[in-house]
Amino acid sequence: MRRLLILSSLIVVALLVLVSCETTRSITSKMGSMTSRVDEDLFAQVPEQERGDVDKAALTLMVSEEEVKLAGMKTELATVRRKYARYREDLAEKLQKEAALGLDIAKLEAIDRSGLGDKDDNARKIADLKSDRLEIEAQRVKIEAQLATAKRQIRGLTKQIAKQAKEIEGLKTGEVPLEKKTEGPETGKGEPSQ
Repeated sequence: MRRLLILSSLIVVALLVLVSCETTRSITSKMGSMTSRVDEDLFAQVPEQERGDVDKAALTLMVSEEEVKLAGMKTELATVRRKYARYREDLAEKLQKEAALGLDIAKLEAIDRSGLGDKDDNARKIADLKSDRLEIEAQRVKIEAQLATAKRQIRGLTKQIAKQAKEIEGLKTGEVPLEKKTEGPETGKGEPSQ
């Protein structure tokens, strides 16, 4: 009975693998037909002198693909700049809270030195305010680190955008040959080194 269960399980697994392979093959062939309606094997047989505007059309497509990448980089840069602005605002608020707490501490210490109010109550309030100020300082340090990271990302993306724009211009003017641009994998999208 146990052997029958193991054997039937193996058959089911084998069938699932077979079906998933066929599904993947089917999806892949459909994707190829959606992105290009031309039989590349058939096109490869067309003589060079009969190809006409194919190179120009391929260049136009390549330029538009590179412009889409550039637009994505610019969108990412805008997102990072918005984060940077939010961090700057958060930092300003933390600095304001720190200053307000510093003023309250100075006033309470002056009251305590003057012998006014309850000594124990003054000491407890001063300790509470100093504790609050330390918590705000810790938050400020974290925000400053986020600001530094965002600043590095902005610099990196700005450099990548300039490089991408230069490559697109080179493609348009013919300074970057079509063959050179199609060689090798792309190095990544918008991830600045840190």
